[in-house]
Amino acid sequence: MFNKSFLPDVSLGFTLPSYNRSISEILQPDGTYAFRESNNANSRVNLTVSQKLPFTGGQLSVTNSFNRLDNFDQGDVTTSYSASWLGISLSQPLNFFNDMKWDQRIQHARYKGNEIEYKRVQIEVKKKAVEEYFQILEIKNEKIINDKALQTADIYKKVFKKLINAGRLIAYDSIDIELKVLDLQKRSRFLSKSESLKTESINHFFNSKIINDNDYFETPKLQLDLKDKQYYMDRYLELFAVMENSRLLGLEKSVKRLESSRFYSANVTIGAGFNNASNYYYDIFQNPNQSQNFSISLSVPLLDFGRKRTELEISRTQYDIETSNLKQEKLLTLDRINFLYEEVKDLSESLAIEEDRLKLLTIKLKRMETLLFAHNILLKEYSEIENEYFNTVSERIDILKNCYEKITEIELITLIDILKNEN
Repeated sequence: MFNKSFLPDVSLGFTLPSYNRSISEILQPDGTYAFRESNNANSRVNLTVSQKLPFTGGQLSVTNSFNRLDNFDQGDVTTSYSASWLGISLSQPLNFFNDMKWDQRIQHARYKGNEIEYKRVQIEVKKKAVEEYFQILEIKNEKIINDKALQTADIYKKVFKKLINAGRLIAYDSIDIELKVLDLQKRSRFLSKSESLKTESINHFFNSKIINDNDYFETPKLQLDLKDKQYYMDRYLELFAVMENSRLLGLEKSVKRLESSRFYSANVTIGAGFNNASNYYYDIFQNPNQSQNFSISLSVPLLDFGRKRTELEISRTQYDIETSNLKQEKLLTLDRINFLYEEVKDLSESLAIEEDRLKLLTIKLKRMETLLFAHNILLKEYSEIENEYFNTVSERIDILKNCYEKITEIELITLIDILKNEN
């Protein structure tokens, strides 16, 4: 739409016959007064082509018009015609302020800024999708862990029953396993309900049935294309320069415009044309009259009670405030990049530690399971290690989720892809 404003503006106008009636008092030679009635109808057709001049801020216009006048005086009808069949005029402000040039710069800067905002909106959608994915992944993971624990507890319950029947254990020894089964069954119902509600929420969010209860959500692996910290800071500074230009140019234009017209405003108009009038329409294009015009208008405010000065001070203050805010925003964001980058590295190291812990606990849990079935250790000892294993699995997912959140925030700031597709 902005680019189209630079194209010529062509308009065709019609004035349908307009009727006018008036009565005028006329002084006669004998000193008396008489009243004369005047009746006339006027019609007009005009064609105008105007073109803005981006380089100078002026405007070039070409005008053509055709007029017909009908007089109905005392029953006599007379018709006359007039035409200005070629009129060219150039209007140019002399304040040395090109409004169109500034608008062009502002529009270009806003377009670049909107491109950045659009990409950030896309990353926001990605961030939201990651959050939703991890939320349902946590629920599904807890449900899988709980189901496995319940399945194991049922096995222990049968083993304990056999040992009690064989006289190797007393009935009292089975109470702990009974209590654990009840807790696991309660948690299973709670997790199933949470999974159902979250699935419904995600399906509503994406507006399609892309998730169902049979879907298996695999824990993603952390595959990063993490570059040097300074690389992300430099990238942000490039984007910041674009956004700064987008936010400041409008205010800068306001300051420059007020500065240019603070003491005076002036305009020059140059024109030339051909026109004619006749009682017959086919004669108005013969032997046309030439006309030229040149004018300079100058306006100097003598007393405006300091209004222009106040407006200029307000515009300069707004510009300074926005500049200060942008500077502070830049410093805070650079600190944020530094913090996020270090946190991602720390989280990656923590994730590697949890991976090693999970491997060791898996080995230990299998060995203790053998001892438990051999009745060489108590169920309580095994449960402690089992809980530690499950907590490590959950901690691993929490660290991974936190890491994804930090990475997507860096992506949001720099518009650089860090997370890579596993496929």
